[in-house]
Amino acid sequence: MTSIKTKAIFYVYSNNALDHLAPYAVLCSQKKISCTVIFGEDFIKQKVRPKNNIIKIFAENNIKTYNISKYEKKGFLQVIFSNIWFIANFFENNQFIPKFIKDKTKGLLNRIYEKLDGELIGINTAKKILNKVEGERILVFIDHWNKNKKIQSGFLSTVKKNNNITIISAHHAVWHVHQPALIDPMYSEDIVLASNHWEADCKKIVKRREITGSLRFSKTWLSIIDLQDKEEKIDHDKKKKVLVLSHSQKYTTDWNRMMNFFITLAQRKDINLRILPHIRGMSNFEPPKILKDSWDKNMTLDVAVKKSDIVLFWESSGIFEAVLRGKKIFFLSFLSARNGQFIWQEMASSKTIIQNELELFDALDNYDKNKVPDNICFEKIIWPGTNDPWTNVSNFLDEFLKSN
Repeated sequence: MTSIKTKAIFYVYSNNALDHLAPYAVLCSQKKISCTVIFGEDFIKQKVRPKNNIIKIFAENNIKTYNISKYEKKGFLQVIFSNIWFIANFFENNQFIPKFIKDKTKGLLNRIYEKLDGELIGINTAKKILNKVEGERILVFIDHWNKNKKIQSGFLSTVKKNNNITIISAHHAVWHVHQPALIDPMYSEDIVLASNHWEADCKKIVKRREITGSLRFSKTWLSIIDLQDKEEKIDHDKKKKVLVLSHSQKYTTDWNRMMNFFITLAQRKDINLRILPHIRGMSNFEPPKILKDSWDKNMTLDVAVKKSDIVLFWESSGIFEAVLRGKKIFFLSFLSARNGQFIWQEMASSKTIIQNELELFDALDNYDKNKVPDNICFEKIIWPGTNDPWTNVSNFLDEFLKSN
C-alpha cells in the first residue's frame, strides 16, 4: 500500500444515498483512509434524519460527519436558516412540543431554504472541507450527480476543477431497469463502481468502469448491520408477515387501486401487514385510518425486511435487501408503471410475477415458509461474478491506491 495519505469524502443527499454509501465509508475506514460523510439536501431541510444504526456504525469506525446547516453561515439568510434549523431540530427531539408547532417550524425552514443560493453553499462547503495538503490524495464518493440538487452540484463542480481529486460513483439504485444513462460529460464522475455489467455498458461515456456489485448488498455489510440489532426476540406469532415496499404515484399505475389493495390486505386475518412508504413523494402522505396500524414510516428498511416472511414490491430497488436475506418476493406487475422494463423480469419465474390481486391472494394462501425462495433472477443483478461485492470493492481500492 502506498504511503501517500488518502482522504475520502462521501456526499449523501438523503437516507437512500446514506444507506448505499455507508458501507463504502466503512470499508475505506478499515483501510486506514480518513473518512467524512457530508449530509446534504434532505438532511438540511429536515425531510429525513440520519438513521441511528448507521450513525452508530460511523462512530465505531471513526468516520466523521459534516452537517452543512451547522457550519455554513455565510450571509444573513444562511445565519437565519441555521438558527431556525437548530430550533426545528430541538423541537423534533422534544416529545413535549406539539406536532403542529414542529410542522410550522419545518415549514418556515423549508421556505427559507428555497431562497438560499444552494450552489454557492455547495461551493463554500467544498472549499472548506477539501482543503487539500501537499502529498494528500482525495476521493469523493457519490451515488449520482444530479444537477437539480444545487448544493450537491455546486460542491461537485468545485471538486471537478481539481485534477488531483477523484470522483467515484456507486449508484444507490441497483441497475435493474433497461434505460439509458443520461450523463453530461461536464457533470460526470471519474470512475463508476457498477453494480453489474448492464450498468457498466450504459455508462461507457465514463472512461473507467469497474463491475464490483453494490456493497449495500454484500454479506459482509449485512453482518455489520445485524450487529446493531443484537436483540432477537422469539416470535410466537404464526401469521404470515407481509412487507410492502410501496412507491410514489409516478411509478404506480393506479393509486386508488393500490390503496384498495392495501385495505384488502390489512383486513386479512392470516397476515401481519407492514407498509413502508417511499421517501420520495410519500414521506408526508397520510394513509386511511384503516391502514394506520400497518403504515410504518419509522422502521428502517433493513429491520422491516429482516422481520418479514414475504416482500411485495412494484418499483423499489430496496427489494434487493430481501434477496440478500432470502425472503419470498412477489412483483406486483399490475401496479408497476415500468412493468416489462426490468432486466430481471426476463429471467424471473412466473410465480414471482403477479398479474392481479386474486393471483397474489392465491400465492399468499399457498405460501410455505419452509420452502427456499427462488430468487436467482434478482441475485444475478446484484452479485456479478463469483466474489462477494465487498471483496471486489476492496480489491479495487487496493489497486487504485497502489497505482495512483
